[in-house]
Amino acid sequence: MAYWGLASLGRDWNTKHWLETQAKSAGGHTSPEDYALALADNLTRELGRRGLRRPIDSGLGIHFSAYEYVEGYWIPELFLVSNWTDTSYSAVRPDGFLVTRETFATLQNLSDRPPEQRQLANRRAVHTALHQSQLMFRFNNGDPALFNPIGDSVLSTFSTLYARGHVHDSTSVQTHLSLVRRPVDVVSKLLADLAEPASRVIGGRPHDLAISPSGQYESTSGD
Repeated sequence: MAYWGLASLGRDWNTKHWLETQAKSAGGHTSPEDYALALADNLTRELGRRGLRRPIDSGLGIHFSAYEYVEGYWIPELFLVSNWTDTSYSAVRPDGFLVTRETFATLQNLSDRPPEQRQLANRRAVHTALHQSQLMFRFNNGDPALFNPIGDSVLSTFSTLYARGHVHDSTSVQTHLSLVRRPVDVVSKLLADLAEPASRVIGGRPHDLAISPSGQYESTSGD
């Protein structure tokens, strides 16, 4: 579960600890979507009772990913739990946090996020696309305008290497970990060199984590 926020949520609230506590309760829910909806409700209540000075100070977004068991297949899904109105991160939704599914809409290049994404046919379409092509879903947050150009370049380099047959092992966990970690590492270091410290949204030590459908974990950053 990855999260981001662009404003102070109050010095008396340890956001990381609160979210870790929420994560530990995931096993008590009937499905990943049920958990994501509960998390959204809990966040709306928690931030609502804190009486923050400005509405934007409650701005927070979470990427929660999980495998869903659908008709005999483990199919990945990414849930966006956020109260931001859009990726300009300039305003929050007055009624709190919203949960959206992201994979099928991304596959179909849809501008909206219809609830029909949960339908079995659409979940099967995601599984088929992942297994019958070189498709890779990529989701990022924080500052897409700064991250996407470099992220696109890294993936373009990988695609060129793959087309030439020069990737040493395109199916290895280490290759996938490098693909998700390296763009963040490059952007973070570049902004550290060029950007005003107070303006940086992407920064800190990069992390990577791979999780298999069977629950096996692997990380080069110690997570």
